[in-house]
Amino acid sequence: MKKHYLGVDIGGTFIKYAKVDEEFNIINKWKVKSVEFADKDGFYDYLCSNMGDLHEVESIGISAPGLIDKESNVKSYAAPNVRIMYGTNINNEVNKRTGKIVASINDAKSAGLCEFKIGNAKGSSSSAFLIIGTGTGGCVCDSNGVVFGKDSFAGEFHHLAFMNLKTKQIDRLGDYASITALVSIYNSKVDDKDKVEFGSEVTFRYKNGEEKAIESVEDWMNNIIVQLITMTTFYNPEVICIGGGISEEDWFINLLKEKYKEKCIEFLCSDVITTDIRACKYNNDANIFGAIINVKS
Repeated sequence: MKKHYLGVDIGGTFIKYAKVDEEFNIINKWKVKSVEFADKDGFYDYLCSNMGDLHEVESIGISAPGLIDKESNVKSYAAPNVRIMYGTNINNEVNKRTGKIVASINDAKSAGLCEFKIGNAKGSSSSAFLIIGTGTGGCVCDSNGVVFGKDSFAGEFHHLAFMNLKTKQIDRLGDYASITALVSIYNSKVDDKDKVEFGSEVTFRYKNGEEKAIESVEDWMNNIIVQLITMTTFYNPEVICIGGGISEEDWFINLLKEKYKEKCIEFLCSDVITTDIRACKYNNDANIFGAIINVKS
Protein backbone atom coordinates (compact mmCIF):
# COMPACT_ATOMS: atom_id res chain seq x y z
CA MET A 1 0.00 0.00 0.00
CA LYS A 2 1.34 3.43 -0.97
CA LYS A 3 2.30 5.90 1.73
CA HIS A 4 0.23 9.05 2.03
CA TYR A 5 1.40 12.42 3.32
CA LEU A 6 -0.51 15.50 4.42
CA GLY A 7 0.76 18.84 3.22
CA VAL A 8 -0.43 22.01 4.96
CA ASP A 9 0.16 25.54 3.68
CA ILE A 10 -0.64 28.14 6.34
CA GLY A 11 -1.41 31.56 4.88
CA GLY A 12 -2.81 34.81 6.16
CA THR A 13 -6.08 34.36 4.24
CA PHE A 14 -6.46 30.58 3.84
CA ILE A 15 -5.01 27.38 5.26
CA LYS A 16 -4.64 24.87 2.43
CA TYR A 17 -4.46 21.10 2.88
CA ALA A 18 -3.60 18.30 0.45
CA LYS A 19 -3.24 14.55 0.84
CA VAL A 20 -0.46 13.39 -1.48
CA ASP A 21 1.08 10.03 -2.39
CA GLU A 22 4.77 9.17 -2.77
CA GLU A 23 4.83 10.26 -6.43
CA PHE A 24 3.32 13.67 -5.55
CA ASN A 25 -0.06 12.84 -6.98
CA ILE A 26 -2.70 14.85 -5.13
CA ILE A 27 -5.37 12.52 -3.77
CA ASN A 28 -7.56 15.36 -2.54
CA LYS A 29 -7.17 18.92 -1.36
CA TRP A 30 -9.23 21.47 0.53
CA LYS A 31 -8.88 24.79 2.32
CA VAL A 32 -10.40 26.75 5.18
CA LYS A 33 -10.27 30.43 6.04
CA SER A 34 -7.48 31.58 8.33
CA VAL A 35 -9.04 32.81 11.55
CA GLU A 36 -7.47 35.10 14.14
CA PHE A 37 -7.29 33.55 17.63
CA ALA A 38 -6.46 35.15 20.96
CA ASP A 39 -4.29 32.22 22.08
CA LYS A 40 -2.07 29.63 20.41
CA ASP A 41 -4.15 26.66 21.55
CA GLY A 42 -7.20 28.00 19.76
CA PHE A 43 -5.19 28.41 16.58
CA TYR A 44 -3.54 24.98 16.65
CA ASP A 45 -6.80 23.26 17.62
CA TYR A 46 -8.41 24.87 14.57
CA LEU A 47 -5.46 23.99 12.32
CA CYS A 48 -5.53 20.31 13.32
CA SER A 49 -9.30 19.91 13.47
CA ASN A 50 -9.46 20.60 9.74
CA MET A 51 -6.85 17.99 8.77
CA GLY A 52 -9.43 15.29 8.10
CA ASP A 53 -8.85 11.57 8.54
CA LEU A 54 -5.17 10.96 9.35
CA HIS A 55 -5.44 7.17 9.62
CA GLU A 56 -3.46 6.53 6.41
CA VAL A 57 -1.18 9.57 6.73
CA GLU A 58 2.50 8.74 7.28
CA SER A 59 3.57 12.25 8.31
CA ILE A 60 2.60 15.93 8.05
CA GLY A 61 4.60 18.61 6.24
CA ILE A 62 3.79 22.23 7.06
CA SER A 63 4.61 25.44 5.19
CA ALA A 64 4.10 28.68 7.09
CA PRO A 65 4.92 32.40 6.77
CA GLY A 66 7.55 34.18 8.79
CA LEU A 67 11.00 33.26 10.04
CA ILE A 68 11.02 29.59 11.06
CA ASP A 69 14.22 27.93 12.23
CA LYS A 70 15.30 24.34 11.60
CA GLU A 71 13.68 23.21 14.87
CA SER A 72 10.34 24.70 13.72
CA ASN A 73 10.37 27.61 16.18
CA VAL A 74 8.47 30.62 14.80
CA LYS A 75 10.86 33.56 15.21
CA SER A 76 8.86 36.43 13.69
CA TYR A 77 5.33 37.75 13.31
CA ALA A 78 3.40 37.21 10.08
CA ALA A 79 -0.09 38.19 8.85
CA PRO A 80 -2.66 39.23 11.51
CA ASN A 81 -4.64 35.97 11.35
CA VAL A 82 -1.54 33.89 12.10
CA ARG A 83 0.45 36.25 14.33
CA ILE A 84 -0.36 34.08 17.34
CA MET A 85 2.10 31.47 15.98
CA TYR A 86 5.01 33.71 17.03
CA GLY A 87 7.06 32.10 19.78
CA THR A 88 5.54 28.63 19.28
CA ASN A 89 7.06 25.40 18.02
CA ILE A 90 4.92 24.19 15.13
CA ASN A 91 6.13 20.59 15.16
CA ASN A 92 5.45 20.14 18.86
CA GLU A 93 2.01 21.75 18.73
CA VAL A 94 0.81 19.66 15.79
CA ASN A 95 2.46 16.45 16.96
CA LYS A 96 0.77 16.49 20.36
CA ARG A 97 -2.62 16.95 18.67
CA THR A 98 -2.17 14.36 15.91
CA GLY A 99 0.49 11.91 17.10
CA LYS A 100 2.13 12.19 13.66
CA ILE A 101 5.70 13.02 12.62
CA VAL A 102 5.70 16.71 11.66
CA ALA A 103 8.22 18.95 9.90
CA SER A 104 7.77 22.67 9.24
CA ILE A 105 9.46 25.15 6.91
CA ASN A 106 9.02 28.77 5.84
CA ASP A 107 6.64 29.08 2.88
CA ALA A 108 9.12 30.61 0.41
CA LYS A 109 11.78 28.07 1.39
CA SER A 110 9.18 25.37 0.91
CA ALA A 111 8.47 26.59 -2.63
CA GLY A 112 12.21 26.74 -3.32
CA LEU A 113 12.74 23.22 -2.02
CA CYS A 114 9.94 21.97 -4.28
CA GLU A 115 11.42 23.59 -7.38
CA PHE A 116 14.93 22.39 -6.45
CA LYS A 117 13.82 18.78 -6.08
CA ILE A 118 11.12 18.31 -8.72
CA GLY A 119 10.62 21.65 -10.49
CA ASN A 120 12.40 24.11 -12.77
CA ALA A 121 15.59 24.28 -10.70
CA LYS A 122 16.07 20.51 -10.60
CA GLY A 123 19.63 19.54 -11.52
CA SER A 124 21.12 22.99 -10.87
CA SER A 125 24.08 23.36 -8.55
CA SER A 126 22.95 26.83 -7.43
CA SER A 127 19.52 28.42 -7.53
CA ALA A 128 17.52 31.22 -5.98
CA PHE A 129 13.80 31.89 -5.77
CA LEU A 130 11.82 35.11 -5.65
CA ILE A 131 8.15 34.69 -4.78
CA ILE A 132 6.14 37.79 -5.69
CA GLY A 133 2.90 38.26 -3.78
CA THR A 134 1.53 40.66 -1.18
CA GLY A 135 5.17 40.86 -0.12
CA THR A 136 8.14 39.08 -1.65
CA GLY A 137 9.59 35.85 -0.28
CA GLY A 138 12.80 34.11 -1.16
CA CYS A 139 15.02 31.08 -0.92
CA VAL A 140 18.58 30.08 -1.81
CA CYS A 141 19.68 26.55 -2.71
CA ASP A 142 23.09 25.03 -3.29
CA SER A 143 23.71 21.55 -4.68
CA ASN A 144 22.49 20.01 -1.40
CA GLY A 145 19.22 21.91 -1.12
CA VAL A 146 17.94 24.88 0.90
CA VAL A 147 20.53 27.12 2.55
CA PHE A 148 19.11 28.32 5.87
CA GLY A 149 21.97 30.39 7.28
CA LYS A 150 22.88 30.70 10.95
CA ASP A 151 19.53 32.23 11.93
CA SER A 152 17.40 30.70 9.13
CA PHE A 153 17.42 34.18 7.53
CA ALA A 154 19.27 33.29 4.31
CA GLY A 155 17.24 34.07 1.21
CA GLU A 156 14.86 36.51 2.91
CA PHE A 157 15.00 38.72 -0.17
CA HIS A 158 12.14 40.95 0.90
CA HIS A 159 14.52 42.43 3.47
CA LEU A 160 17.32 43.35 1.06
CA ALA A 161 18.17 46.82 2.30
CA PHE A 162 18.93 50.14 0.64
CA MET A 163 19.23 53.70 1.87
CA ASN A 164 16.28 55.86 0.86
CA LEU A 165 17.95 59.21 0.23
CA LYS A 166 14.64 61.07 0.45
CA THR A 167 13.61 59.82 3.88
CA LYS A 168 17.13 59.00 5.18
CA GLN A 169 15.70 55.66 6.30
CA ILE A 170 16.74 52.10 5.42
CA ASP A 171 14.03 50.61 3.23
CA ARG A 172 13.35 47.05 2.07
CA LEU A 173 13.52 46.23 -1.63
CA GLY A 174 10.59 43.86 -1.28
CA ASP A 175 8.30 46.74 -0.37
CA TYR A 176 8.90 48.15 -3.86
CA ALA A 177 8.74 44.87 -5.82
CA SER A 178 5.57 43.24 -4.43
CA ILE A 179 2.08 43.17 -5.92
CA THR A 180 1.14 45.62 -3.15
CA ALA A 181 3.80 47.95 -4.56
CA LEU A 182 2.38 47.68 -8.08
CA VAL A 183 -1.05 48.76 -6.80
CA SER A 184 0.53 51.64 -4.86
CA ILE A 185 2.57 52.82 -7.87
CA TYR A 186 -0.49 52.80 -10.11
CA ASN A 187 -2.76 54.54 -7.60
CA SER A 188 -0.18 57.30 -7.17
CA LYS A 189 -0.48 58.10 -10.88
CA VAL A 190 -4.28 58.21 -11.32
CA ASP A 191 -7.28 60.11 -10.00
CA ASP A 192 -9.26 58.74 -7.06
CA LYS A 193 -12.04 57.43 -9.32
CA ASP A 194 -9.56 55.26 -11.24
CA LYS A 195 -7.74 53.74 -8.27
CA VAL A 196 -7.63 49.95 -7.93
CA GLU A 197 -7.48 47.37 -5.16
CA PHE A 198 -5.76 44.45 -6.88
CA GLY A 199 -2.64 43.99 -8.97
CA SER A 200 -4.61 42.02 -11.54
CA GLU A 201 -6.57 45.19 -12.31
CA VAL A 202 -3.33 47.01 -13.16
CA THR A 203 -1.99 44.20 -15.34
CA PHE A 204 -5.35 43.95 -17.14
CA ARG A 205 -5.16 47.66 -17.96
CA TYR A 206 -1.50 47.24 -18.94
CA LYS A 207 -2.35 44.51 -21.45
CA ASN A 208 -5.10 46.75 -22.82
CA GLY A 209 -2.63 49.53 -23.49
CA GLU A 210 -3.59 52.05 -20.80
CA GLU A 211 -0.76 54.61 -20.55
CA LYS A 212 -0.69 54.93 -16.75
CA ALA A 213 -0.74 51.16 -16.33
CA ILE A 214 2.17 50.79 -18.77
CA GLU A 215 4.15 53.42 -16.84
CA SER A 216 3.34 51.69 -13.56
CA VAL A 217 4.36 48.22 -14.73
CA GLU A 218 7.62 49.62 -16.12
CA ASP A 219 8.43 51.33 -12.80
CA TRP A 220 7.50 48.19 -10.85
CA MET A 221 9.50 45.97 -13.19
CA ASN A 222 12.59 48.13 -12.60
CA ASN A 223 12.17 47.62 -8.85
CA ILE A 224 12.05 43.84 -9.33
CA ILE A 225 15.16 44.01 -11.52
CA VAL A 226 17.03 45.83 -8.73
CA GLN A 227 16.10 42.97 -6.41
CA LEU A 228 17.23 40.37 -8.97
CA ILE A 229 20.54 42.11 -9.70
CA THR A 230 21.24 42.35 -5.96
CA MET A 231 20.55 38.62 -5.64
CA THR A 232 22.82 37.94 -8.62
CA THR A 233 25.62 40.09 -7.21
CA PHE A 234 25.98 38.15 -3.98
CA TYR A 235 25.18 34.64 -5.25
CA ASN A 236 25.16 34.53 -9.08
CA PRO A 237 23.11 31.30 -9.23
CA GLU A 238 22.58 29.21 -12.35
CA VAL A 239 18.87 29.96 -12.22
CA ILE A 240 16.46 32.29 -10.46
CA CYS A 241 12.90 30.95 -10.40
CA ILE A 242 10.04 33.42 -10.07
CA GLY A 243 6.92 32.36 -8.18
CA GLY A 244 3.58 33.83 -7.20
CA GLY A 245 0.44 34.20 -9.29
CA ILE A 246 2.01 36.78 -11.61
CA SER A 247 4.65 34.26 -12.70
CA GLU A 248 1.96 32.27 -14.52
CA GLU A 249 1.67 35.16 -16.99
CA ASP A 250 3.94 34.52 -20.01
CA TRP A 251 4.14 38.21 -20.88
CA PHE A 252 5.47 38.98 -17.40
CA ILE A 253 8.21 36.31 -17.41
CA ASN A 254 9.26 37.19 -20.96
CA LEU A 255 9.46 40.90 -20.14
CA LEU A 256 11.32 40.20 -16.90
CA LYS A 257 13.91 38.05 -18.70
CA GLU A 258 14.40 40.74 -21.33
CA LYS A 259 14.72 43.59 -18.82
CA TYR A 260 17.00 41.59 -16.51
CA LYS A 261 19.43 40.87 -19.34
CA GLU A 262 19.31 44.46 -20.53
CA LYS A 263 19.88 45.96 -17.08
CA CYS A 264 22.68 43.51 -16.20
CA ILE A 265 24.58 44.62 -19.30
CA GLU A 266 23.88 48.28 -18.53
CA PHE A 267 24.83 47.97 -14.85
CA LEU A 268 28.00 45.90 -15.35
CA CYS A 269 28.98 47.37 -18.72
CA SER A 270 29.47 43.80 -19.89
CA ASP A 271 27.42 40.86 -21.14
CA VAL A 272 28.88 38.52 -18.51
CA ILE A 273 25.80 37.32 -16.57
CA THR A 274 24.31 33.98 -17.68
CA THR A 275 21.92 33.44 -14.76
CA ASP A 276 18.65 32.18 -16.25
CA ILE A 277 15.29 33.62 -15.18
CA ARG A 278 12.47 31.06 -15.16
CA ALA A 279 8.94 30.74 -13.85
CA CYS A 280 8.36 28.20 -11.09
CA LYS A 281 6.88 24.92 -12.37
CA TYR A 282 4.63 24.20 -9.39
CA ASN A 283 2.98 27.46 -8.49
CA ASN A 284 -0.22 26.79 -6.58
CA ASP A 285 1.06 23.51 -5.14
CA ALA A 286 4.74 24.40 -4.58
CA ASN A 287 4.36 25.15 -0.86
CA ILE A 288 2.44 21.90 -0.27
CA PHE A 289 4.92 19.77 -2.22
CA GLY A 290 7.92 21.48 -0.60
CA ALA A 291 6.48 20.87 2.86
CA ILE A 292 6.04 17.17 2.05
CA ILE A 293 9.55 16.89 0.57
CA ASN A 294 10.82 18.47 3.79
CA VAL A 295 9.04 16.02 6.10
CA LYS A 296 10.02 13.03 3.95
CA SER A 297 13.68 14.01 4.25
